[in-house]
Amino acid sequence: MLAFTRKTDYALIALTHLAQHPDECNSAREIAGRYGVPLPLLMNILKQMTQQGLAQSVRGPRGGYRLATSPDKITLNDIIDAVEGPVQLVQCVDWYQNKTRGKLKTGCDLMAACPVRPTISRVHARLVEFLSGVTLADVVDNHHKGHTENNQAEGTHGTGASYEPCGCSMAPAEGCPAAAGESTK
Repeated sequence: MLAFTRKTDYALIALTHLAQHPDECNSAREIAGRYGVPLPLLMNILKQMTQQGLAQSVRGPRGGYRLATSPDKITLNDIIDAVEGPVQLVQCVDWYQNKTRGKLKTGCDLMAACPVRPTISRVHARLVEFLSGVTLADVVDNHHKGHTENNQAEGTHGTGASYEPCGCSMAPAEGCPAAAGESTK
């Protein structure tokens, strides 16, 4: 089954949090506590994000982490690559990527006779293209849109009914349009 690893999931959660708080430095402890992410693992992930240029570490008593660049410049492919390495749907795709980079690495034992390799290579290329087309800004925007749509479907939009927090940590006063019951469309 094709799925994000925990590391990728936690990286996406952390970077989404940083994108939602652009004017603040956020500590790893704060992010881990808010989302229930294991602190040692999150610290390692944030270190990788910093080394790859996606996050920035700020030292000092008010230090922490913030995005190194705009959320619309960070793609899902960038995030996956930073924590896991390049997306590799199958071994032979990795072999061809390494071959074009001048590295010698053997791929799958079935490469010479494999009847699905061309098709799988196209699927891989489309997957990478898709992941490269979805930005962190898209993730943040869709989070708020999805929550607003859920409130409208449940009939809580504008009714004064109790509000279920969307998990983004932004209250209405902090500008979360979903929390404020506003349409984000």
